Amino acid sequence: MKKLVCKNCGHKETLENINLSISTKILIVKIPRIRAKDGLHIYPLYCLKCNYITEWASDPYNYSGKAIGGVEYFKKFKINNKYKNYFQYTKNNLVNRGYTKSEYIKFSLAWFLILSGILAFFQS
Repeated sequence: MKKLVCKNCGHKETLENINLSISTKILIVKIPRIRAKDGLHIYPLYCLKCNYITEWASDPYNYSGKAIGGVEYFKKFKINNKYKNYFQYTKNNLVNRGYTKSEYIKFSLAWFLILSGILAFFQS
């Protein structure tokens, strides 16, 4: 399982970005509900782009027969007060996160190119 997808708007993010990045647009919390028939732990995924919740479960061996890329997706719905409370701390804590290593490299290269362009402009 490498990426999670919002089933409303289709936004995808890697687990590295979701758990570690300041610039993530998808949040997850460890508040599962358990499906009785097979014991699958179902978690909420909150998309900050569209304000929808998508329920998902890790199913790497596709026991359910409905998993896509090791993840089974369930219903999606507009965020309600119950889920707002679950995600409030995680959403507020985004400011305290840093960038992942790949984001740090990407943003460093972008700033280098911008500054090089400005310097070249003023030297000519």
